[in-house]
Amino acid sequence: MFRFFTSKKNKVAKDKQVASTVKKSQAAGSKSAISAADDNSVGLDLSNCQHIGARDNQEDFFAVSDLNDKKKVDENGVWAVIADGMGGLDIGEKASKVAVKVFMREQEVLETSEPIPKRLKRAAQVANTAVYDCAFNEQGEVDLGTTLVAAVVKDEKLFWVSVGDSRIYLFREGVLKQLNRDHIYKYHLMKDVEKGIITKKEADNHPERAYLTSHMGLPELPEIDQNLEPLLLKAGDRILLCSDGLSNTLSDDEINLYFSKNDQVKAEEMVKQALIRKNRFQDNITVIILSYGNKSVKNNSEEG
Repeated sequence: MFRFFTSKKNKVAKDKQVASTVKKSQAAGSKSAISAADDNSVGLDLSNCQHIGARDNQEDFFAVSDLNDKKKVDENGVWAVIADGMGGLDIGEKASKVAVKVFMREQEVLETSEPIPKRLKRAAQVANTAVYDCAFNEQGEVDLGTTLVAAVVKDEKLFWVSVGDSRIYLFREGVLKQLNRDHIYKYHLMKDVEKGIITKKEADNHPERAYLTSHMGLPELPEIDQNLEPLLLKAGDRILLCSDGLSNTLSDDEINLYFSKNDQVKAEEMVKQALIRKNRFQDNITVIILSYGNKSVKNNSEEG
């Protein structure tokens, strides 16, 4: 009913290796490419790619609806989700997999008559409980967590939900806009700046400004971000979901410029742009691009 994906486990240090690994990912994905291009009721072009970056473990996990299952797509719309396991905690890889699998399972079992925003919030809460439960196993309590960002496209409408600092953007008519808000301590610091408690310089240099204030794996989610009213899509709109391996490497202006110069930009190309920076500490990168108003549909990644 939906497809899960992971990437190859190889590190990258040279440009040639970057091109090779991204190309291999694309080639592997072509074996399971969606073939419903002539019967695509949602008019989406789907492109996705993932890379381990310079890390030893792949802690990102993602999934998309199976567009070959027209009945499910008509009922539920197209669902896409990315989870970024928290590298500073134990078994982040397990956390991200559990979050994505439970989240996508919920879209199968929840009542389709329920409004999509409620379904998204409920799926996020159930997935959070599942991740939290993973902390208690036969080895005792462990620390684990993950971010999550998800989107649903149904009947020309976009709905989304997020927890943590993975992002969703909308590129429309030459302008890139981040739709969600990062759940990081920076925003709490800025409120203190407005109240005159601290200076902006102190906020900008605070050592904990990038710390997450909400993530999957807590007893209760302190912050959930989502749109309650649908965003009506226009032909040519592109929706970008990504883990912070992309957004911490490419600025919003750089992503905007890249979209502006490429009418048919694909996820592999964007991942490659991040990798050629040769960031010594490059985090795992996961990218999903949903292009609205197109008829061709492709899944470009290795199926896990």
